[in-house]
Amino acid sequence: MKKVLFLLIGLTFMSSCSNSNSNNFSVSGTVDGIKVGKIYLQRLQDSILIDVDSALFNGNSNYTLMTDLDQTEIMYLHLDVKDGTEFNDKLLFFAEDTTMTINSSWDKFVKDAVISGSKNQDVYTVYKQNSDRLNKVYTDLVKRSLSLTDETRTLAISDSINTAYDKYLRKKVLYAINYAQLHKEKEVAPYILVSEAGEANPILLDSVYQKMPKKIQTTVYGKQLSELIKSYKSNL
Repeated sequence: MKKVLFLLIGLTFMSSCSNSNSNNFSVSGTVDGIKVGKIYLQRLQDSILIDVDSALFNGNSNYTLMTDLDQTEIMYLHLDVKDGTEFNDKLLFFAEDTTMTINSSWDKFVKDAVISGSKNQDVYTVYKQNSDRLNKVYTDLVKRSLSLTDETRTLAISDSINTAYDKYLRKKVLYAINYAQLHKEKEVAPYILVSEAGEANPILLDSVYQKMPKKIQTTVYGKQLSELIKSYKSNL
């Protein structure tokens, strides 16, 4: 009887260990041109990026990284090739409970990245392509403002730049709201509103939030959006 009991306890312990170490998410790919370096899979935990897996490059260019994933979330690939561009080598992507592929090059790791296997990432990629075109307007306005001197910075020019900025901000926020509403059944929708439309009227944000399915409202980004709306409304 004791032998059977010990066996059952042992099997239960092994099963619990197996479940706690299960890796239901993996990302693999190729980094063209890399010779020596290291790639890290990172996630945000308490507003801090932590490494959850890593792989070494030493004459090879392929990698596979794994971790556990409770729900769809933003993760990062950080490529460390000791080239002094640590920030630029950090790639944001939407991880899902599946197998993903991310291929890129070592010298243009973020720009050349081709990501597949995540439906949320597909939606986010299209959003970023369009929002980047809008953000070029902001970049041009900043360059124009910085190029002005005390002599050339007249009231009329300053008003013109401010008006153009307000127009850009309205377009940026409205695009984020409309895009999130269009894809309200995806986890990426509340993330876009929290990260890109924080300046929006809370009534507009709430109208999109209320149309989201419960399963999206209860995700980590859905909860963040709910808290953002509550904080705005409390300050009205």
